[in-house]
Amino acid sequence: MTTTTTGDASAGWEAAARDHLRGLVAAQQRAWAAGDGAAFAATFTEDADFVAVDGSHLRTRSGIAASMQEGFDGFMAGTRLTDPREWHIRFAGPDLAVVVTSGVCVLWPGADTGRPEDLSIQTRVAVRGDGGWLFTAFQNGRMRPPAPPPAR
Repeated sequence: MTTTTTGDASAGWEAAARDHLRGLVAAQQRAWAAGDGAAFAATFTEDADFVAVDGSHLRTRSGIAASMQEGFDGFMAGTRLTDPREWHIRFAGPDLAVVVTSGVCVLWPGADTGRPEDLSIQTRVAVRGDGGWLFTAFQNGRMRPPAPPPAR
């Protein structure tokens, strides 16, 4: 696992923020494994935007909770998320961070590993408010290697 940060790495707030942001991602993983849409959405601000891997755009914490719960009760029942293979955390200021995790995969019931074509990369924008850090934007996409050049 790789972690990259920018700025003054010795700043205490940055180390604490990085730990909190990693904890939010871990909370999302736990909520997913438990099939708990409300707990998953609790890692987001009230006015969050969430773009799923299928391109659907969910708005607001309550919208994210309802959609995730529908998935957990349906086609995503019994699934879980793998740990990110790589992390990139960049602070745009003391109250704003971009968190990119890659190599994440949904594991279906009975699976121990994910298929390479199912690997995803997620971009999260986090803001710090009175209650600490929360994600305010999320975008999920498939990781696809570039196609080989055409034969000549």
